[in-house]
Order: sequence, then structure tokens, then C-alpha cells
Amino acid sequence: MLPFEISAAVNIAREAAHLALELHGRAAVEIKPDNTLVTEADRALEAMLHERLGELAPDWSFLGEETGLTGDKNAPCWVIDPIDGTTNFVRGLPIWCVSIGAVQNGEAFFGIVAVPPMGEIYWAARGQGAWREHNGKVQQIRASDRVELSQEDLIATNTTVDKRIDLKRVPCRHRNLGSLTYHMVATARGSLLASLSQFHKLHDIAAGVCLCTEAGCEARTLDGAPWQARVTTKAEMAPLLVAPPKAAKLILEAFGPYETEK
Repeated sequence: MLPFEISAAVNIAREAAHLALELHGRAAVEIKPDNTLVTEADRALEAMLHERLGELAPDWSFLGEETGLTGDKNAPCWVIDPIDGTTNFVRGLPIWCVSIGAVQNGEAFFGIVAVPPMGEIYWAARGQGAWREHNGKVQQIRASDRVELSQEDLIATNTTVDKRIDLKRVPCRHRNLGSLTYHMVATARGSLLASLSQFHKLHDIAAGVCLCTEAGCEARTLDGAPWQARVTTKAEMAPLLVAPPKAAKLILEAFGPYETEK
């Protein structure tokens, strides 16, 4: 059981979304050592979320994209990406998210994703389904499964998968929207059939995995193994597939045996 009301956490995500929109277009931009972008907005949002979420669950640890892990690695852990899709945020593309996940014992058990440019908030908690709020309306969302794959099915991929995996093995159209969190949101609500990624980090996917599993998906690596959340892993080497069960089986069969790179 969560030690707080879900509505309280959603309100914090709503505050973060408002702050992100206020900072959009005027936050200074830097290049990090890994050659990715970071802005003043990323840092301000992460600091705000660290403080506000810490008030909700004082005994939980915190893993942020910009500040790393603080607290007990075995405790329930907030996993935060203050702006997933920072390049989109900087370049003026309207697909970026505020991602708030929570994990423990290898499981993503809670997640909220705000999509400020679209005025959307999504949330899910273990055993309570996945939900979307838009224009004041709240509705439950569900992934869309398939008994066969077609060219009009959409599979989202990140840049690493685009370069390393032979996507011609699946007869589907591919999309890279620049935000792995948004890929999972769109999979959870049935707009995309699946999300496929590699070399992502836990903060990229924790909230999205919870949304997707509560919407009827499963998360597996391409070798078929169930995905596990690990707060001390820097980047996940094994390609991750998030899809409804029947579609996941078809996609895994299409790719065939896969050996994770060492």
C-alpha cells in the first residue's frame, strides 16, 4: 500500500508540469560529459521533485537523472526523469515528459507521467490500472493487443535500437519520437503497439513500465527474460520490449534468438 494518496502525487506532477512550461524556451542549455543536453529546467524540476516527493514518502530513496541515487538502495525508490526528451524540449518539438516512477525489489510499482505540451497526465499503481487525465476528464487506458502483426502497426524505437537491431524482421512501421517515456505512454493507451529500446537508463522507463504493465503490457528483454528494475545499473544493455502479451510473443518470435552484448 502506498504511504500517500495518489492524488497528492498527481498534484505534484501537475506542479512540475506548470514549472516546466514556465521555463520552456528560456532555460540555459549545457552539454553534459556524455554529449547529451541538460537545461536549467531539468535541474530545477529535479530539485523541486526531490523535495516535494520526499515530503510524501520520507523513508523512500531517490534516483534522479541529474543527481543520481541518494538513500537506501533497498528501500522503495523514487525514479525521476525531470524532462524526458530534453532535446525536443530545447529544439521546440512538443513531445517531452516529466517522469515520476517508483521501484522496489525489481518491480516498477507506481508511475506518473505528465506531458505538459499536450496538457496530459498519466498515472498507474500496482493493481489499480492505468489512467489518463486530459481537459479535466479522467479515463482508464488500455493497450491494444494483436493476434498478428501488420505494416500499419507502429513500434516505437530509440536511437540505439535504430542503429543496432534489424527492424526489417517485423512487418511494422517504426517511430522514434525522441522521448522513451512518451513511447511507453503511447503504448499504454494503444496508439503504439510496442516500445523497443536499448542502452536506456532506469529513469527513462520506470514510470512508463508501470503505466504499461497496468494497461495490460509486459516488459521483456529480447531474449525473452522478464525485465527487472535495478537502481544501481547505469544503462541497460539488453534491448527492452514493452508490448501486450500476444504482440510481444509475435515480436520476440520475429526477432528470433538474441544474445545480449557484453
